[in-house]
Amino acid sequence: MAKANLQTPVDDLIPLMEKVQEFLSSERHVMLILGDSGAGKSTTNSGLYQNNEPIPLFVYLPAIDRPDKELITEHLRTQNFNDGQIQDMKRRRQFILICDGYDESHLTVNLHTANHFNRPGQWNVKMVISCRTQYLVQDYRSRFMPEGVSHYTSLALDRFQEAVIAPFSKQQIENYVEQYVPLEPRTWTTKDYMDKLTTIPNLLDLVRNPFLLTLSLEALPRLTEGENDFSTIKITRVQLYDTFVRHWLAVNSRRLQRSVLSGEDRGVLDQLLDAGFVSMGIEYSATLAAAVFEHQDGNPVVQYVHIKDKSSWRAEFFRPDPEVRMLRDSSPIARTGNLYRFIHRSMLEYFFSLTIFGPSVLGDNNGYASQHARCITESQLLDINGPLFKRNLLSESSVIQFLCERVKQHPDFQKQLLSVIEQSKSNPTVTTAAANAITILVRGEVRFNSADLRGIRIPCADLSDGQFDSAQFQGADLTGVTFSRGWLRQAAFSDALVDGVAGFSQLV
Repeated sequence: MAKANLQTPVDDLIPLMEKVQEFLSSERHVMLILGDSGAGKSTTNSGLYQNNEPIPLFVYLPAIDRPDKELITEHLRTQNFNDGQIQDMKRRRQFILICDGYDESHLTVNLHTANHFNRPGQWNVKMVISCRTQYLVQDYRSRFMPEGVSHYTSLALDRFQEAVIAPFSKQQIENYVEQYVPLEPRTWTTKDYMDKLTTIPNLLDLVRNPFLLTLSLEALPRLTEGENDFSTIKITRVQLYDTFVRHWLAVNSRRLQRSVLSGEDRGVLDQLLDAGFVSMGIEYSATLAAAVFEHQDGNPVVQYVHIKDKSSWRAEFFRPDPEVRMLRDSSPIARTGNLYRFIHRSMLEYFFSLTIFGPSVLGDNNGYASQHARCITESQLLDINGPLFKRNLLSESSVIQFLCERVKQHPDFQKQLLSVIEQSKSNPTVTTAAANAITILVRGEVRFNSADLRGIRIPCADLSDGQFDSAQFQGADLTGVTFSRGWLRQAAFSDALVDGVAGFSQLV
């Protein structure tokens, strides 16, 4: 189900495919499909191959080097069309151009305008494009709306349509579970799943997201094992990912053990089992996620051709030797030809969050360690070459969300982040880490009432909804900080740097 735009009331919904079909039969050129991470945008896009004419053409944008330049031509070349065939199609054919993953490419350009679509002599397309709502800027429509035909109108509102995917209703969740249960032999019935989903506090709201619903159905039997009073269980988003990933790797470990392997492969598998197959798989994926953010700025698609790339950073993760191959093939990674990516963007973000903080893995049979355990030491977390220090996380809302849930579960993590903020008072090289740390803590509902924050350096931190009554910010670097809806009664800001502060009128 979907609503017409972000401003439409949540109870004013129609089936998304009806809106898509309405667009395809209209004179409009661009349809924007919005939704949260895991809402079903890619699933919707992949289901649009219903007609032979116009020709549906699915393009995963992160796999294209320069989607703002000859997007269709470059994509067709990767599908082995020659230039003559491409030019013939350009002259004679109309396409439904399905562009998936605008946000994953970190694009800011208007692809319809940049590619001159629907201009004389150019490609004739109806463009369906998807983007996460978290990626939107205030004037987001200008990035998607076609140009106007008149000198007096820069954008053509009448050629543009949008839809926002709505969360699942309880009835949709139950329908999904009814179809999920028979897919393979299970000990739980639909009633078993629904009883847990409705009894565990707040879980039903969490799984109104389709991807999280999928993860929860895989994870619930393990999360509730040995529990009698389900009303006292608290399950968070990050716990669903923790349990799902361990389950995924454990299933693949058993698959490999049952497989007929060569002598070399069997020896490597035995070594991985001795080291802890699940923990090795998590370490592999977390290290890969960190490399994707470091070398590709978070672009999720990694291309690897062994002959060309065997000396590159990619070889650590995709070279053909048995250990790497087994870990890669057992991890939640999808492959299309020589292109690799995690099965969902949120998986990349989850594994990247583990490089900052995550639960320890004791062994394949012991599950996760206690709530106070860590997968990295305090010295690693406070390493100035680590991801907390090297990368501004403010644009990675999903990573922040995973980490703020860790804050609520692990007091040690909260203390370490507070230590980073304290360091910024005397060390100007930790400003990025300090801004990340206080943003995570505020999102994790940590209160800073009456806190001594004199001299902290947190430029561009997002402190929205934070509680800072009577806090002392004297001499602090608050350049570009967001205080929207913050609690700031009697907070002190003398000599603080406040250039570009959002919500500054609240500061008293």
